[in-house]
Amino acid sequence: MKTLLSLVSASMLAVSSSFSQVPGIPGLSRAPVASVHQGTTLGANTTSRAGGIDLANRVKLSGYVDFMYKNVDDEMVRHDKGFDTSADVDFLFDFSPITAELHTELQPDGVTLEQAFIRYNVNRDVSITMGRQLTILGYEGDEATNLYQVSNAYLFTDDTANGGDNGFRRKYVDGIRANFNNRRFGFSIGLHNTLYRQIPNLDDDTNDGDVAIDIQAAIMILPGLEGRMGYAHESRDSVGNLNADIDQFNAWLEYHDRALTLAVEYDNWDIGTRDIWDVMLMANYQFNDFFGLTLRYSHEDEDGAADTDRFTLYGGFGITDNLKLGLEYSHASVDNGVSDYEVDEFYAESLLSF
Repeated sequence: MKTLLSLVSASMLAVSSSFSQVPGIPGLSRAPVASVHQGTTLGANTTSRAGGIDLANRVKLSGYVDFMYKNVDDEMVRHDKGFDTSADVDFLFDFSPITAELHTELQPDGVTLEQAFIRYNVNRDVSITMGRQLTILGYEGDEATNLYQVSNAYLFTDDTANGGDNGFRRKYVDGIRANFNNRRFGFSIGLHNTLYRQIPNLDDDTNDGDVAIDIQAAIMILPGLEGRMGYAHESRDSVGNLNADIDQFNAWLEYHDRALTLAVEYDNWDIGTRDIWDVMLMANYQFNDFFGLTLRYSHEDEDGAADTDRFTLYGGFGITDNLKLGLEYSHASVDNGVSDYEVDEFYAESLLSF
């Protein structure tokens, strides 16, 4: 396994080096395309200054088309391979001091409402958002264009890569949120019907009227170095003799300086009598406008009864400003307390953003 990763990594580095030295080819300069992050986005109004296609004076359209080939060999569950196509179409409205966003996901079997929320900007730093929104705890983004690779980091606590809605990761939920952002500091607190839908072995209600809360604070320690810490709690009816209250603690640190991005994340869940924790390490380097490389490691552990170690290698190729091609290989070693098995994943993705 180590030999394979070394060979693939060395090959990608060689390809990048050769491209960076080819003169006269557009988009293949040595200069990195990224910039230093100057402020946190937590609690910020990102609607007004978002990119996209201007449909009218107050309306923008953005989204992407994601075409992918995947080959997932899970020794315990299945061998899944084939093509997948999805698209995301978002509408952004600016009626300052009121802004709104409508996010839809298009799949072969229908259209899904991801987000639909209104934001009232009390002043430059404070706002209130109401509607269906993305939960805040977690480092990785919710859409393909916000990731440094194809897959998500975790196997146990996130099954969105397999088209599901289980797990404990970021979701779209209904509620109201208070936000603060002055670039260096960010803060957000929300009240929702539920945060963790379809938890395995738990009831699938919307809490029978209980209210879930999530809260997160962010600080831009220095330009390029951001830290976030958050907590979430959800009270649920007991299932049998199990106290099904759910508590989550999440913290992550990111360093982003032009071509280099480094990140570390830690999670801990208390789910009744179950305790789950995980850690993720990620490094991304954009060698030039054409090629970038991501290395990622994640570990998950549930009460010592089940754990996994997962390694990911990803190469991204910027064909144009809007079209990106990506190749990913991930390998996981899993111990479920009864037996050991492995999961191998290969993804080839073409991603058109607009």
